[in-house]
Amino acid sequence: MRDVALERSPQDDGTACLRITGPLHEILGLARRLDTSARAVQAQQRHALEDGSPVPFDLDGDTAAEGSAMSLAAIRYALITRTMLDTAGVEVPRERHRINVVVPVLTLMGLDDAPATYDGVIPLPAGMARRLAAGEEVWHRVLTDPTTGEFLPLPADQYRPTAAMVEHLRLRDPVCAAPGCTRTTSSDAENDHIEEFDHSDPQRGGPTSIENLHRLHWAHHDAKTKGRTDPVRNPDGSTTWTVGTPTRAEVTIAPRTDLVTPIIAAALADSWAQYEWTLELDALERMGEFERFEREAGPYDPALDIGYGVEPVWGTPPCSARYDADPPF
Repeated sequence: MRDVALERSPQDDGTACLRITGPLHEILGLARRLDTSARAVQAQQRHALEDGSPVPFDLDGDTAAEGSAMSLAAIRYALITRTMLDTAGVEVPRERHRINVVVPVLTLMGLDDAPATYDGVIPLPAGMARRLAAGEEVWHRVLTDPTTGEFLPLPADQYRPTAAMVEHLRLRDPVCAAPGCTRTTSSDAENDHIEEFDHSDPQRGGPTSIENLHRLHWAHHDAKTKGRTDPVRNPDGSTTWTVGTPTRAEVTIAPRTDLVTPIIAAALADSWAQYEWTLELDALERMGEFERFEREAGPYDPALDIGYGVEPVWGTPPCSARYDADPPF
């Protein structure tokens, strides 16, 4: 369903709502384009205020008069209501990366309905994810550890992360890696070396590697650069953050993983355990152990379960039982 509808406030307070309804990925794409445009305008306004040049997109002259760039909310609203998404000559940068819709392989094959994720944080129904994947000419394979779900690292040996590394970081850190921050890393985020890169002697430390990188909102990146926070990557992949000098707070953040992978691994392990248990029951039956037990213990009587601590096994003959203690044979 695709629709644009005007809704008046039920309180008759002079406000209204323009509701846009459509497929989730299309609405999120529109929101992203609007947000990217607003950030580009705001950045140009800040630069103009700093160097004294004419302020772009200053529709009412308030920005120059007040000496402060418009808020992102105000720019978004102005773009929609007054310019039809025209940024008044400000060039909006193109997306530097693709938008990731991560679909578990079993979901893609139609063998499971585990949800996909849009841009790492927004769940998508399995059916919609499969339709999106079917409309793409190129799929990108993402490898994760088969038990923990951890995204497998990629090698690197230079200061600036490669495009593939940035994509990997966006998968692992869909939101800012700073504790408590919920800003997404698709835009307005920067790549940061946890252990600072040594430009004079790169071999001394601070490598450009997945293990030593994360994505931070620019404000948190700035705070780290100024020494207000200090992250340390631990051998298990977690990151310990300390705040202040001397330390005023310390917190350890576990590494983010693909949650579906360990769930599927656990389900497969449980299914295998049940399969082995079925094989064991079949072997006991072929060996005549159940018949011998009937001869020695008598017919199965549910009333004796409490006394003997046994339970019937679903889907097996009435004489079969699961023993909580060692069996008598």
